Amino acid sequence: MNPFELFALSHCSKRCTELVPLANTKDYQFLIDLSKLTISIRTPNIQLHTFSFDGIIPGAWVVSSQNPKLELKNCLLKFFDLFHSEHICYFNTGTQDFDHFEAIANILIELNCIIGNFNFQIESVKEKELKNILEKLQITDCLNIPRTVQLSYKFECKLSKFPDRICINNSFWFGIDQLCFAVKSSIKIELRDSFLSIENMNSFLEKWMTGKFPDMTAFLIEIHSKQFDSNDQLVLGMQLPIQSEQRTVHKRYSGQFYGCVIDGIVFENVDGVKAVINFDTECTSCFSFMVLA
Repeated sequence: MNPFELFALSHCSKRCTELVPLANTKDYQFLIDLSKLTISIRTPNIQLHTFSFDGIIPGAWVVSSQNPKLELKNCLLKFFDLFHSEHICYFNTGTQDFDHFEAIANILIELNCIIGNFNFQIESVKEKELKNILEKLQITDCLNIPRTVQLSYKFECKLSKFPDRICINNSFWFGIDQLCFAVKSSIKIELRDSFLSIENMNSFLEKWMTGKFPDMTAFLIEIHSKQFDSNDQLVLGMQLPIQSEQRTVHKRYSGQFYGCVIDGIVFENVDGVKAVINFDTECTSCFSFMVLA
């Protein structure tokens, strides 16, 4: 039986509700999309079954309610209880309602839910509450925060766990200490509108060159910073920018992740690990670092 049929069955009797988990529902994965007010269930055979709380969507089970947002929250709790699964493979916040997002996020935190891909898009945020949520959510695959999210320069947040991929715009709050922790668990790190300095990147590279990251998992780091605007400082004893005089292209895959560094210079650290680096302080204000296979 599919999730629609099992959901309908659960309304028949308490006995029927108790039988639902026998249908291998513990392997269900949930996709929460607050922009569309939908919860989708992905079954082990990769079929998708969508419950819509705000209008008709082709193929979806429409849940009628005078308060769709409250009904979505209540149904999410019911799904967790009914199907005995709390694995969120995708969570999209939408761009508008922070309070609704906060209510859903607090449920996921309280139940220790694992979240695969987290796409935070809300433009107007409550920064204290967002800090608390980001520091507690268990995100494993990807954290994405686009440029449209409006954060003040007073915003502070220190993540304790890092997903495989980090893609953060307005990343001024993501400091060098965070980066040095992130490279030990993340695979691909992309930061834009950063406040990391040339001195920060020199410190990072010196640590890498001397083998201070023996358990490093990151293979690609790309940082665009407003502070990368001077050629006066030396990095690894070299004058900036650090770029190859001849056209070079280095590409590689690390699992599902792709990386490419153009016109970079190859360095080798004390452990014999090679990486290609392009540090452009003239045109793009971008630091690119990719470990070579």
